[in-house]
Order: sequence, then C-alpha cells, then structure tokens
Amino acid sequence: MAHLHFKQTVYKSGGASATARVAYISRQPVKALDRADQQLRYLGVTEGPQRREDLVATTSHNLPAWADGKPHTYFAAAERYEGVDRVAFTEWKITLPRELSHRENLALAHDLLDASFGTTHPYTYAFHDPAASDGERQPHIHVLWSARTLDGIDRQPAQFFKRWNAHHPERGGARKDPALNHLGAVFAARQMLCDITNVHLEQHGHAARLDPRSLEERGIDRTPEPKLLPSDSHALKHRFEVTPSMQHVFAHRHERMQHEGAEQAQAQRSWERRELALGLTPGMTMENSLQRIRQAREQAITSPPNRRSGHELVREVQALERTVAGLEGYVHDVQRTQRLEHRLEQSHGPYEWRQMRDAEKVLANGVQHGLPRDAEAEKLVAQLTRYLAGHEQEPQAGASLHVCLFREEERDRGMGW
Repeated sequence: MAHLHFKQTVYKSGGASATARVAYISRQPVKALDRADQQLRYLGVTEGPQRREDLVATTSHNLPAWADGKPHTYFAAAERYEGVDRVAFTEWKITLPRELSHRENLALAHDLLDASFGTTHPYTYAFHDPAASDGERQPHIHVLWSARTLDGIDRQPAQFFKRWNAHHPERGGARKDPALNHLGAVFAARQMLCDITNVHLEQHGHAARLDPRSLEERGIDRTPEPKLLPSDSHALKHRFEVTPSMQHVFAHRHERMQHEGAEQAQAQRSWERRELALGLTPGMTMENSLQRIRQAREQAITSPPNRRSGHELVREVQALERTVAGLEGYVHDVQRTQRLEHRLEQSHGPYEWRQMRDAEKVLANGVQHGLPRDAEAEKLVAQLTRYLAGHEQEPQAGASLHVCLFREEERDRGMGW
C-alpha cells in the first residue's frame, strides 16, 4: 500500500558532502564521476564493487555550462562558493508507490521534478528500488537541487554563487528563487507530491491514495515509524539478524496494518475533496490535471501562510498568562473548599446552605477555566439559590431539610430535590 515519506535535508556551505552525496545516489565511486556520463540504467541483480543492484535510473538537468554536465562539479562549487553558513543545496528523499512499475514511477518522478524545477533550477536525481525488510520493493528517489536560477547570463562559478544584484543582474550571482524557500514551502512540496502521485495512481487504476497531512492533523493516534540505521538493514540483509530497532519497526508496521483500511478510506475521502478544490474531473487528460496542480502550487507560492506579527504574539502570550493565572486561582478556590469540607466532616459541625451553594459554585465555575461542564453542580447552585431567596433566615443543616455536599452519599440514600 502506498505510503508518504518525504524528507528534506539542507546542506550548508563549507561542507564536504556534495561529491559524496552525488556518488552515493548515482551508485558510482567518486573517481568515476569525472566521466560525466548521464545515464539511464535498468540493472539486473548482479552486484560488484563498482555498483549496486538497486539503481534504476540517474540523470541531471539544468546544470550551467561551466559544470560540463557533471553534477558533482556543480554541487561541490555550491559548497565552496556560497557565503558562510548559507544553503548550498537541498536533498529530497521521496518514496514512490509500490503499486506502479519502474516505467510508471519514472513518469511520476519526471512530472514531479518538472513541476518543481522546470528548466531553470539545477538538479540531479536517482531512482533506487532495493529490497525492503518485508521482502517487497522499496522504490524511492533522491533529488539534489539548487534554488539558483538560470537566467541566460554567463557566469563562472565564483560569480554564479554570489548574492543576486537586482539592479545589475550581470554583476551579481544567479538569483535564489524565493518560491522554493517561502513560509510553508515544505508542506507545499508535500502537497504537490501527493497530488501528482494520486493522479498517477488513479490513471493506472489503483485505489491507494496519499494524504500530505501529519498523523496528528488527520486525527490518527499513532507515532511515525521509527527510523533505522544502515547497520540495522545491513544486519538483516547480510546476516539475517533482526536487531532490536528492526524488531521495533516490525511491531510498528504490524500495528499499522490493523488500521490500514480505515486510514486509506480517510486518504481517499481527502483526495476527493482535493480533486474538487483543484477542479479535476473524470476523463481529464494527464497534462490538464498536471496543469491544474502546477497552478495550485503557484497560488501557494504567491499566497503563503501569513506570519503573525510581534504584537499579535505578545497579545497571545498575555492572554495565556491571564488564563494560567485564572486557573491557578480556581485551583486555590477548590483547595480552600476541600479544606472547609474536611474540617466540617471531622467536627460534625453544621453546614449552612449558603456555604453549600458557594462550594457548588466553585465546582460549576470550572467550565470557565477549560474543565468539563459539571451539570449537577450547576443544578444544585440554581436550587440552593432559589431556596435561599425564599427564606429570610437560613436554617442550619438538618433543621428542615437535609442536604449533603457529597453527592455520592446523596445517590446512595436516594435523596433528591
């Protein structure tokens, strides 16, 4: 069953990760990267020291001329020339649906990356399909991408990664597209991934759907799947050993499977609402559907979530402080009432109706501080108030009417008003 996994990792300047990341996702040793052979591979099950059997495809797009078609040249230059503590490049790791074939998943990945980066942002990606711990396939892609924009101006690496000069673009670096880093950009990317994946699943007749929202937002009471280290997977694959972490994951998956049907039904209903919002209709071509999805993405870029002002945050903090102070006062009132009840219970002294009403008021007022409504306390307050209004002098407890504050005892004795 299709599940969403979307992980974003940011790499800062001054590191030494670019060449290693390109070598890892392309399944090529570092010394082989200089051949710059962009390739599409459909590999068998053989494995040697220079390659791994899980690579299906790898290629790069939109690299500037000075990179000479070599992704590691571009991303290593980003690490070298970006300013101190600035983002050099970003990596996405995205799961692909098991329901789709290699060719269908490649088409899905192409549509996603084209919608995300078009022809103006450099990126390289690799499609992996290793065996998963449950024996099934685990198709996913790694994408290394840059927010720098190709604008037709010829720049060498040292200038390419300088700050953009809005007044004289030819003097500064290539612009970093703010659309890829706006408030809410990560969720917008998750939303677009789910939209495109669901369209492809629907096109190929599969019922599975993805939902971009978190488990908490969907009202699902379970934790995300625990993360495994490479050593855990290696132990299972090569030594047939199940580590404690792997066992924990197996138990988590077993529990999740018990609710798979309900979660998928919820995801399908969510997608039906999303289709209406996007304006997707039965029989619409894939190109038209993708166009609607890209338009929704553009709208998310131009209308990002509003960031609250400092004054609004201050007001919220003050309101929260008042709420906490009110709750602390309420707790003090409850404790005082409990002490009074305890003293009267120990002394067997009289308990006046006005005191009883005030005690019930304390319980009834809990709703003003976020506690559940106490309907019985409200009822007693109203009855005692009416009774006291009709009597100029308060009788002592037991004089003409016997009422006990402890409502458990009232029920035991069958008493009522």
